Amino acid sequence: MATNRSPADDDSRQAQALTEKSTPVAILLAFVLSPVAYYYVGRTKLAVINFLTLNYLLLGVVIVPLHVYKIISDAEAERGDQTTVR
Repeated sequence: MATNRSPADDDSRQAQALTEKSTPVAILLAFVLSPVAYYYVGRTKLAVINFLTLNYLLLGVVIVPLHVYKIISDAEAERGDQTTVR
């Protein structure tokens, strides 16, 4: 028997989990341990890439905090859009 669950259901759960993450903690982790910040927000592949490239050849000190902030803020915006539609 097939289920009628859309892939969007998984995205909404992931967005909900991201909105529960603390933005200041994520940014602090991004400054100190960039791969751990990506892992904190659920981006394991980016954490591995960041680790293997030595923090994006040391440019990660600037790039990762901005990217982690954008990931969390996009998840909050997506969750906000879903709650207003219903």
